[in-house]
Amino acid sequence: MENFIGLIAVLLSLGIPLYAIYRGYNQSDDKIETKKLYEQRRLEEIKQENYLLENESMRIELDKIKKENAKKQQALENKEERRWLIEESEEEKDRAE
Repeated sequence: MENFIGLIAVLLSLGIPLYAIYRGYNQSDDKIETKKLYEQRRLEEIKQENYLLENESMRIELDKIKKENAKKQQALENKEERRWLIEESEEEKDRAE
């Protein structure tokens, strides 16, 4: 019986530090997991901001392209209208006088 009590005392004296080591290990894992979740959330926020900025820049560029195309179309329409008109050069005007 004395051996049994001694064995229990030894197991308890060794078990407490082992439990503390195990618990500390789990706490460090939890801290790492918490940090990982925080970093993932921050990354998602940055991705969302980037997405919004890209959409805004794409919209601006699309508006710019639309304006350029409208100018080109207007220039083509003006050119087609002038194509049928006979324009007199300065020399022809002088000859007519």
